[in-house]
Amino acid sequence: MNYMIGIDSGGTKTEAIAYDLNGSELARCQTGFGNLLIDKKRGLANLEEAMKILFDKLDEKYCQIVVVGLAGLDGGNFKAELATYFSHYQPDIVFINDAWLSYYALVKEKDGCLVISGTGSICIGQKGQETARVGGWGNLLGDEGSGYWIAKKMIQQLLKEEDRSEGYSSLSKKLMSALEAKNVFEVVSYTYTHEKDQIAQLATLVAESAIAEDPWAIELLEAAGRELANQIKLLIAKLGFTQQVTIGLSGSVLEKNPIVYQSFSEVLAQLPIEICLITEAKSNASGGYYYYKNKVVGNEE
Repeated sequence: MNYMIGIDSGGTKTEAIAYDLNGSELARCQTGFGNLLIDKKRGLANLEEAMKILFDKLDEKYCQIVVVGLAGLDGGNFKAELATYFSHYQPDIVFINDAWLSYYALVKEKDGCLVISGTGSICIGQKGQETARVGGWGNLLGDEGSGYWIAKKMIQQLLKEEDRSEGYSSLSKKLMSALEAKNVFEVVSYTYTHEKDQIAQLATLVAESAIAEDPWAIELLEAAGRELANQIKLLIAKLGFTQQVTIGLSGSVLEKNPIVYQSFSEVLAQLPIEICLITEAKSNASGGYYYYKNKVVGNEE
């Protein structure tokens, strides 16, 4: 039986799923992380292991294509190296940015947009043959509405309170307690000496405070939702959607925080077009199948 494979090559695990050419799942497996930015050698080994497991189960000669979603593909200069590394395999192996894998997993073969808000944020979309993006410029230059952005705003508020001698808000006290910081200088030191994903994790303090009805925390999460909505509004205009648009939502900030989601939705509800929000995908690896339908089968037709 002819089949294809979709692979989500992530920072904690690599998930590979084989589908027949009608989209029915045939087999799946999971190996270690596949993000080459973490450790290129181990990431490649984990990615190759996942492919081999499915090839052994279903026979490599019947595989038509392997579609791999890979973090850091655009900025990591991996494309040429990947092509060489996997050149001895029979099927075509296509590498796409992991954001686009998420797009196809949620929006499937339709035109539409995707907003991702986790550690960072980005909006991508397509209409016909045109693709576009808004944001995704990293924690120093953008990533509005992301976990990192929320944490940064919380830290900046602490520093404003210090400068104004206002006394610390409950959220600022919570932040200092969580970091076991004796003063603001230790908070600043932590911020400059830790990775962006570690900083982004501090956004959970804001979420916890919002649940406890802290007004500043609620305001901050609402602001994050508005930032993300404004980003997707730019993308909608950029691609020229005027009547209706499907928008996939991915990432913990939008998926797990109802305040951010509500604020985001309220801004979009004001647009004079029909909005369809999609929030769940069975697996990002399924995006490989819909990429195949969209880009391979669609072009053949």
